[in-house]
Amino acid sequence: MNSANKKEDVLLINLNLISSIVFILASLVSLALTFDEKGNLVKGKRYFTTKQSLNISYYNRIVILVAVLLSLYTGYKNYQSEKNDSTAKFKSGLLLSTSVLSLIGAIIILYVSYLNREEQTLTISDVENPLI
Repeated sequence: MNSANKKEDVLLINLNLISSIVFILASLVSLALTFDEKGNLVKGKRYFTTKQSLNISYYNRIVILVAVLLSLYTGYKNYQSEKNDSTAKFKSGLLLSTSVLSLIGAIIILYVSYLNREEQTLTISDVENPLI
């Protein structure tokens, strides 16, 4: 393994770590929104206003989209680095396909969150777990 490949591998691992951390943080934000909604339903108490919840959810979805794009990029680079007609290339292709599907899901979820934000209506889809 030459130095250039090693540097690229380290970069891809770092991007995977960043993506994982972003997903964890987005899950924590989503968890806070879920507790807020539960508090509203059970006790009538909220930590956030509806507008704040919608904005937090919307921007959380944007952050998730960025994390999905990072995952897609690392999957693409891994796919490119594999030798043709190898089992590793096939597996990398499958992983790349799941990243593309995750990207489609993240875009749709972001669009729904955008619509809810514009309508100023809070639905359960705004506070559910953001992981796709």
